Amino acid sequence: MACARAVLRSKWLRIGGTLAGITFLVHNVDMGKAGRSLMGADWRWAVLGLALTAVACLASVFEWGVLLRSSAGLGVRSPVDHAEGHQHHHLFSWQRLSSSYLQSLFFAQLLPAGVGGDAMRTVEMGKVVGHGKILASLAGSRMAGTMGMAFWGLAAAVLLRGWIGIGSLIGACVFAAVMVLAWMAALAADRIVGRHFLERSSRAFVRTIHSFAQTFSGYRRHPHAIVQCIVVGAAGWGVNILALDIFARAIGIDVSWTVFAVAIPVTLVATLTPFSVNGLGIREGVLVGMLTHAGVSSGHAAAMAVLVDVQMLPFGIVGAGLWMRHRRQEAAPAIAEVAQAETTAAHELVAVAA
Repeated sequence: MACARAVLRSKWLRIGGTLAGITFLVHNVDMGKAGRSLMGADWRWAVLGLALTAVACLASVFEWGVLLRSSAGLGVRSPVDHAEGHQHHHLFSWQRLSSSYLQSLFFAQLLPAGVGGDAMRTVEMGKVVGHGKILASLAGSRMAGTMGMAFWGLAAAVLLRGWIGIGSLIGACVFAAVMVLAWMAALAADRIVGRHFLERSSRAFVRTIHSFAQTFSGYRRHPHAIVQCIVVGAAGWGVNILALDIFARAIGIDVSWTVFAVAIPVTLVATLTPFSVNGLGIREGVLVGMLTHAGVSSGHAAAMAVLVDVQMLPFGIVGAGLWMRHRRQEAAPAIAEVAQAETTAAHELVAVAA
């Protein structure tokens, strides 16, 4: 078992899997047509898609910020509630949260494990307000976005049930139900975290988990923040699906939004595979396969997979500029510090699960 875990954590396995996936993809699609599609893209549709992506990013900032501000005593409508709110007001301003989110996009694309962005925000703000509060807000934000993705996917699966089959429809129902249960479990985390779990964890990890559970317990006293987070998360994912539909139009693909609503969640599962660097090469192959099944040519499908990969790149570049500016002011964490936090968290979770 220990040998298997070591193999699964090997960077060479992930690099090899990524190269194999990319090689297979290049060999089986019309890359010339893909290149021509990208070079001949209608810039007007592309700009509109980029603008919609920016709106989706703002939604992500809001769904994260509304939870973080509520845990710090700052409401969306009430600027400052008590002395602690005064102390952290600048840290939790919407401008600061937006900057931190953009910087996290840079780290998410820079570090291979896929959670570099969350690690960056945890390192940056955790020193001030505690890692548990930051992790809880990030988890809540992720769950809100994922719940939105699940229900948009379920709606699309109902509309496409003749194309995807009853098995996929059942899978979409299960996915939505799991997200509802995940929210219920998170909000009751202070009551269900077992002693056995805590005994197998390090002291620092126990403190973080305790703070995490207490923060979600605090969210129960702010139901308006939870509702706002979930509603905005669902709306943000809907805008993102619309942005993908617009990008598809830019390269001449005529496909329903329902195809993206079903396909993108499936491709995101590929990021969890242990034999690829953040799912690179695997998720593109899955998307190309599903789009081809929907009647899109392999060349156009490959071009769309590239657009999905680079959709957040412009915002990551802006985040890199913000990080370098803050780094000169010694207000941003170093890359090595974020990478170490990401690795430590991953190893801690593996040890607990073992």
